Amino acid sequence: MELTELKIEYDSLQKKYNLPAFDEMNRIFDIGKIERDSGNLIRDIRRLAVEKIAHYLRLMELMINPSQASPMFLMLLKEVNAADKQILDTVFSVFIEIELSSYKLDVDSTDKDEAEFIKKVYIIWNSNRTNLTGLLSILERNWKNMAVRNNKSRDYFN
Repeated sequence: MELTELKIEYDSLQKKYNLPAFDEMNRIFDIGKIERDSGNLIRDIRRLAVEKIAHYLRLMELMINPSQASPMFLMLLKEVNAADKQILDTVFSVFIEIELSSYKLDVDSTDKDEAEFIKKVYIIWNSNRTNLTGLLSILERNWKNMAVRNNKSRDYFN
């Protein structure tokens, strides 16, 4: 499906269900990458939005339960403090609710249900962006602290 066709189809859904603007949805959830017409564009959009949420859920799962994490990732998690854990818990809880709700829609939904879900995910994503950025900053902070503490460069081969 061409991007112009996708925009036209999305515009009709946007008007009918009061969805966020195409450009905003594309910026956040990459809906412009929908390549084929499955016959249910609104469901495809929901699935792309949930795919992004699920991507970050997997990262948070590793932060919460790092038993399957690489040794380097485990080192990054050693410096996670109580405030960091509070942010992690808040975002994780909200995102897991989104994923679970999406499973229900895969079983039984209407276009109206899909649209309401998309609007909800859009609002939740925007209200949690700062916290999500904070989570990523935690890992970045810990990475930098490791380098300072070790007083070494990260060039492992020299």
